[in-house]
Amino acid sequence: MRSTVKVFVEAHGCTQSYGEARLMQEALVGSGHALTTSEADADAHVLVTCTVIETTERKMVRRMEELAAYDKPLVVAGCMAAAQKDRVRAVVPRAQLLPPRKWMQIVDLIGSGTACGDRAAEVESASLGWHDAIVPIAQGCAGRCTYCITRVARGRVASYPIERLAAEVRRHVERGAREIKLTGQDTAAYGLDSGTNLAALLRAIVAVPGAFRVRVGMADPLTVHPILDDLVDAYASEKIFKFLHLPVQSGDDAILEAMRREYRVAEFEEIVAMFRQSYPDVALSTDVIVGFPGETEAQFEATMDLIRRIRPDIVNVTRFSARTGTPAATMPDPIVGWRVKERSRRLTRLRFEIAQAINERFVGSEVDVLLTEPGKDGTTIARTGEYRQVVLGGTAPLGEFVRVRIDRARATDLFAHPIGPVPSAAGADASMAGVAR
Repeated sequence: MRSTVKVFVEAHGCTQSYGEARLMQEALVGSGHALTTSEADADAHVLVTCTVIETTERKMVRRMEELAAYDKPLVVAGCMAAAQKDRVRAVVPRAQLLPPRKWMQIVDLIGSGTACGDRAAEVESASLGWHDAIVPIAQGCAGRCTYCITRVARGRVASYPIERLAAEVRRHVERGAREIKLTGQDTAAYGLDSGTNLAALLRAIVAVPGAFRVRVGMADPLTVHPILDDLVDAYASEKIFKFLHLPVQSGDDAILEAMRREYRVAEFEEIVAMFRQSYPDVALSTDVIVGFPGETEAQFEATMDLIRRIRPDIVNVTRFSARTGTPAATMPDPIVGWRVKERSRRLTRLRFEIAQAINERFVGSEVDVLLTEPGKDGTTIARTGEYRQVVLGGTAPLGEFVRVRIDRARATDLFAHPIGPVPSAAGADASMAGVAR
């Protein structure tokens, strides 16, 4: 029987990658291995990669080279292990590859350790120091976006059973987690392969006893629109953060067609309007790609106009990155780099102006928040019911619900001080009052 291996695990990219990294860590600990935060002290290294844009890929290559220099076993997991196997092998020929759908094989790659491998799924993640829980609900997506290399890595939709996910949430809540993050390449694609949908999953999860909040990860307009009424209804539970991450990518239908996004701007706006009708303070996050091949100034201005109309809380601005092997990489009329940067700066300025104005509306108000994580310089981070970030001075017990008064605002967060406990029982199973449909 092998001795315990000290494993260093490093993750990059989306919340789903971090969630899978945590699952690997739990499996390793459950099989008798130890985790270390020191790459120099490790007996083996695991790098969970992201390759969404070219700059990220370069960073991943650099980290592979740095970890390989220790001359210890190296497992390259995540998207590059599936979408860019040849690239990984060219950088570190001896690396073992672990694609996203096979993360559970990490124990076999590292070694069986000193404990029975079947304990892997039972390890209590509270001992690993996480204050939240990341729950991947599915692999893959329903889209065929011309610019996306991640779909090559993640493949088509493969959903985990509702009963399994609800049981996983129950375990996390019982061990003390109060923030549950549901993640996937497209959470709204959940159930397309199994005859169910995201709304049904949310109803099963909020039925789990306990005081907790659920953040639903990125959901594509393509898959949200067909289940819109059902999904809006499912959000009614107090346990669901009124937070919607809905990437539009462009405000011009012709560009959306070239991207093969398979929805129109009007459908995106309909989704936003429906959520705001029921939840006026819903926090809206969206994504925009600037500089897609062939994007004219007028088409970019259409995107700017869309952002002015819908006034999202967050806009994640990405400059187009041509990924080898995707249709967009060979499209005609690429946009010159300086123009892409200029458009990115304009959109970013607009995004922060809107966010600042939105957040200033809350100054002076009293809101209930969940204390979620330690902040910088001795502060504590909390989240409102819409997942807006609130910074509190000093440290406080995480996982508690408190009432705070908002003192000032920035574009990215709110600053507040506590004024007492939440008057009503936070996390009750009842739905939010005043939901109008």
